[in-house]
Amino acid sequence: MQAKKKMLAVDDDPNNTIIVEELFGEHYDLRTAATGQEALNTAMDFRPDIILLDIMLPDMDGYEVCKLLREHPSLSHTKIIMVSAKGEIEDRVRGYEAGANDYITKPFDEENILESVAFFL
Repeated sequence: MQAKKKMLAVDDDPNNTIIVEELFGEHYDLRTAATGQEALNTAMDFRPDIILLDIMLPDMDGYEVCKLLREHPSLSHTKIIMVSAKGEIEDRVRGYEAGANDYITKPFDEENILESVAFFL
């Protein structure tokens, strides 16, 4: 039996965390974080295969979290999908410049996020 892929979902809104848990909890080894620092600490210990990363977090923004993850050698190739209500082209560009592999806007279409995760894993 193959081990489940590891996923870290970072969002400070408990409702969004519940949705992600419902979508992915059964199929992935899922951990969650509500702040940027918690995300960094969890990622260092957990070594996820993929991270769903909100941009608007209480302590630092997702762009900074993404950059810090990319700087860490053991996490530099982890797939990162930014999931944010910020949908302007400038926001998307900043996400890709920070190192994100994909960018999905909220409220997200379940099919879209499922396909994006499947594509990267």
